[in-house]
Amino acid sequence: MSKKKLWSSAGAVKNNLSVKLLLCSLGIGLLAGYGALAFRFLIAETQNLFYGFDDELVVSGTADLPWWQIMLIPVIGGLIIGVFLRYAVPERRIQGVADVIEASVLRKGKMKLWVGISSFLASGVSLGTGSSGGREGPVVHFAAMLGSQVGQRLRLPSKYYPILIGCGVASGVAASFNAPIAGMFFALEVVIGSLATQAVAPIVLASVVGTVVSRIHIGDFPAFIIPDYNIVTWWELPAIALLGVVSAIVALLFVWSITFSEEVINKFKIPDVFRPAAGGFVLGIIALAFPQIIGVGYEATDQALKEEYDLILLLSLIVVKTIAVGITAGSRFGGGFFSPSLFVGAMTGGAFGIIAAYISPEMAASHGLYAIIGMTAVASSVLGAPISTILIVFELTGDYRLSIAVMVAVAVTTIITKQLLDRSIFQVQLERRNIDVKESRALRFLKYRQVRGIMDRDFIEIPFATNMTDLRHIVSQHNHDKFVVIDPENKSFVGRLVYADLRPHLFGNTDEDPALAGNLVHSDGPVIFPDSSLKSALSIMTEAAVECLPVIDTATETRLVGLLHYHDLLREYNAALLKLEERDEEENK
Repeated sequence: MSKKKLWSSAGAVKNNLSVKLLLCSLGIGLLAGYGALAFRFLIAETQNLFYGFDDELVVSGTADLPWWQIMLIPVIGGLIIGVFLRYAVPERRIQGVADVIEASVLRKGKMKLWVGISSFLASGVSLGTGSSGGREGPVVHFAAMLGSQVGQRLRLPSKYYPILIGCGVASGVAASFNAPIAGMFFALEVVIGSLATQAVAPIVLASVVGTVVSRIHIGDFPAFIIPDYNIVTWWELPAIALLGVVSAIVALLFVWSITFSEEVINKFKIPDVFRPAAGGFVLGIIALAFPQIIGVGYEATDQALKEEYDLILLLSLIVVKTIAVGITAGSRFGGGFFSPSLFVGAMTGGAFGIIAAYISPEMAASHGLYAIIGMTAVASSVLGAPISTILIVFELTGDYRLSIAVMVAVAVTTIITKQLLDRSIFQVQLERRNIDVKESRALRFLKYRQVRGIMDRDFIEIPFATNMTDLRHIVSQHNHDKFVVIDPENKSFVGRLVYADLRPHLFGNTDEDPALAGNLVHSDGPVIFPDSSLKSALSIMTEAAVECLPVIDTATETRLVGLLHYHDLLREYNAALLKLEERDEEENK
């Protein structure tokens, strides 16, 4: 076949795949859109079964319920979740956005059907029985699973799976919040991790389809109907920047509370099957005083935006909601973090606005405006997605006039949290599982290779008290500089001899040179163990700027067993890159 025909054939295959990808995005958008609606229906029906009402007005709905019912429902829900996780979920935990990111980055977009369905059901029951979480995480996970399954069932090349996952996420977010632009950016910013040109078109189509599905069945209106707020004067911008600082502190505490709660609950050693019920008991007690923490929390957020809460209640809700979300996550209930971060952010902004108005009443805008700004700032840092969060809040509120104020606060919050944490709440969750999505695939490959596999065992041991005459003789017998000094009494490693340090002594008058081999060693440099990973070795060598690492026996921590050379490590890294490229080519044929 001629070269021209080969190019023509390759182009036809590429175009065919592009068309198939766009068609898949339409189908995934439809499936994910109805999946988001089904999840809302599941929450509403579960809530109706246990609480007696199926809308999001939880505070109003629980006002007439007896105290024992409010406290008992989360416990019953926890028992159901505990049994379900124990006997029906292999991983024994409900999955969310962090698992979608892991699948997209580490598993080439492959997600399992039953894991998606089980997390969908467990999360719906969790939120319907009083757990304190958001509905976006479960929707994102379920929608991503649908996208992945479409790619796997149609046997598309695996390189397209992350894009198909992004299509599901965009449609799910768009349908869940009636926010098509934000759905698109959330998929690109959080899941794909970049504004990849190839991914934009199918993700845009999926987001549009999800929005159309939502508007057909629910209607076209923002989640929060807020009054007409305006900035009083542009001199308020310093106060808005200060709100960004406060929001950063709140966001960091919110993220920290998730890991802290899990660590505290782990100390109680509660059997897994009863762990959600135990968490539900605490949530029920909190809900007696603060019913605002129950479920998604949109009613409470809306009331804060409409200035219906006083300062004490706003401050109290910041604390109790943060605690409730930590307990929800730590006790293995289902639910996401987007709605809770909006909740906490709105309370933070509202409280800040009241205090600002007290200090300078002639310059401060209404505290409802500050609630919108705080809501955006806290959520952007918690999710690690400033662009999509700004767009989501604009689409949720339907108010774009506050763009400058919102962007100032988000910029300040993002800068601070980037410096202090540099992790979204999803990346923190993955980090606790020893998963770093920022590292390259080759580095992840090196994580599972040990130093002992490539260390150099051919080195010359020299006693500490060797004089320069004897040292010159030893060095002249070898054409390398792999010399190490040991203590002859216990064979312990003292340090390496570097040729640059030896040179002035070897070529001087060695008969009169009083120096000993042990006086010339490098003994303060880093060392490593045989069972250490090549990834950690590469990090140590790069940071210390050394070409060789002594490998010390793990048992004694004194005896040298080998030398790890930087050039051997780089050769292994390059081999990993080539191996991964070959594997990708084979899978995409």
